[in-house]
Amino acid sequence: MTPMRDAQGLIAVWLHVPPEHEDEFNDWYGLEHLAHVTSLPGFTSARRYAAIDSQPKYLAWYETEDERVEPGPAFQHLVQHPTGWSRRIRTFYGDNRLRHNYRLAWSQGVEPAPDAPLLYTVQTDCADPGRAAAFWDWYEREHLPALAAVPGVLRTRRYEAVTGTPRSLAAYELSASDVFESPAWLDARERSGIRTMQSLFANVHRTWYRLIRGTLRHDEC
Repeated sequence: MTPMRDAQGLIAVWLHVPPEHEDEFNDWYGLEHLAHVTSLPGFTSARRYAAIDSQPKYLAWYETEDERVEPGPAFQHLVQHPTGWSRRIRTFYGDNRLRHNYRLAWSQGVEPAPDAPLLYTVQTDCADPGRAAAFWDWYEREHLPALAAVPGVLRTRRYEAVTGTPRSLAAYELSASDVFESPAWLDARERSGIRTMQSLFANVHRTWYRLIRGTLRHDEC
């Protein structure tokens, strides 16, 4: 067997289904779909999250070898030739689904073991194209490293969108909810110089998630 490469890509899928279909929806993910997708060539692992007080409620998080896996033949064949159960589930979520493809741009920390119970994501664009290079340089050199060093932040990564918007997705895996806006977190934000860059954040979406299905690895499928 050829060893899997480190994950340099991400496919994020946000979905929402009516409450009366949630049990079957989660059964489908747990009994068929998550393993079906993760077993495909180029996939390294997958997890599932549920949003805390926001919609879409569910997030499927598929880590891939790189951004070429999503448009590749194996994944597209699965999309175009769904199982019977998958076709039924599609009638539940309909248009309430987003799928974005990303490449890894920045990472600090190692994979938590066990999995981090909470995920905090920040999606953003830069409001001024003329200052975009300086904004993303500050984001990766100052802002993300400062927050990644806060106690309780287990791993931090930033992805750039290949498909979908906003352009950037920052993902913070946290040990507990009180890490966010703790004195250490607030101090790190200030020290990173965020006040000088605040006006450049555009199309910002901040979301809290709780882990509902821990890491499933490709070689476990």
